[in-house]
Amino acid sequence: MACRITFLKAILIILNVLLSLIGVALIALSVFELNNTTPGSFEHIAVVVQIFVGSFVILTSFLGCFAAGRISLGLIWSYVICLAILLSLQIYIIAAAHSTDYVQRARSDYLALWADRRHNSERLAYIEQRYTCCGSTGPQDYILLGSGIPLNCYKNLERSSSNLFSAGCLESVQAHATDNVTNGLIIKWLLFIVEMTSLGIATHLGITVRNKLRRERF
Repeated sequence: MACRITFLKAILIILNVLLSLIGVALIALSVFELNNTTPGSFEHIAVVVQIFVGSFVILTSFLGCFAAGRISLGLIWSYVICLAILLSLQIYIIAAAHSTDYVQRARSDYLALWADRRHNSERLAYIEQRYTCCGSTGPQDYILLGSGIPLNCYKNLERSSSNLFSAGCLESVQAHATDNVTNGLIIKWLLFIVEMTSLGIATHLGITVRNKLRRERF
């Protein structure tokens, strides 16, 4: 019995360390993406939710390590409840991620910015420098509009033909969104698997500790 508890304790601590690392990775990815999204957009809201989930994951992993270290039945069951809540959120997030076309959302958000270039000039300038692109489909967009190509369309803001960005921002934004979706799904599924495993181990540990305490009473 003691060996089993020690083994489960060690496994649970390892899983929670892994869980905290995944949580940190999720927050880091989300914070990076937060700076590249338009406030109020669907993508922006989704990133904020991911930061909340990542923070909850880290706090839960700390609780799991503490519960395993103390072999406290109350803490173990509290940890199990937190994991159950996390798994519920995770299932919802994964379902939403698979049912939502984030690439189309990114496309729509960019087209909305481009449609009102005067009021979104700073945001468009940031996108052009961030993704090394120019205009919606290319530099010719500005020429067709009868305006000069802005300095944002040049590498290091140096106006020369060799520094001109040739790619359109619409394509670049969509490519970036595709990469984010792939990376996000990998992290979400990995987190889900670790959470499920941790839940199973924690439940088994809780039952084992409870049975041990019952035997000691008699």
